[in-house]
Amino acid sequence: MVRKRVKVELTGDVEQIVSFRLGQETFATMVSQVREIRKVEDITRVPKMPHYIEGVMNLRGQITTVIDLKKRLNIATGGPSRTAQSRIIVAEVGDNQIGIIVDAVEDVMRVPKDSISPPPKTLAGMELAALTGISKLPDKLIMMLDLEKVMNGAGTAWLGQAGTHLGEVAEQAEDREVST
Repeated sequence: MVRKRVKVELTGDVEQIVSFRLGQETFATMVSQVREIRKVEDITRVPKMPHYIEGVMNLRGQITTVIDLKKRLNIATGGPSRTAQSRIIVAEVGDNQIGIIVDAVEDVMRVPKDSISPPPKTLAGMELAALTGISKLPDKLIMMLDLEKVMNGAGTAWLGQAGTHLGEVAEQAEDREVST
């Protein structure tokens, strides 16, 4: 697939963003929230977690919670849930590192700050708090997300639940090893 690049005149202040696809829509987040982008790898499922938490992965020795952003934002899937283009965006959210599964990463780009408009007040819902703006580019609209607000809308307890549950699993495994 050949992507057509559209030149955008950059004047004044700019924001550097990472754009990605969820279903048929394009979203973006600030580069400052992104640590790295990885292929979807082995994810270990953790029982009794919210439906959008896919599990955890070992990222250079650090256990990282992985969420499916389409499930978190209730975006309907029209095809297979994962493809060869699916990626994990590793992000810093508050004091935590999380992996966010997206359908595809499109681009890292600079957009003029004045091209970003606040979301219309007619939109409502919990996910609206995470929508910080809409960037108007010549060929499309990009919905700007604040990943920290996406997670806070779910309640910050989800990270604690995952960590607590993993700690219990590790303790049980150690107990079994000691008793055998």
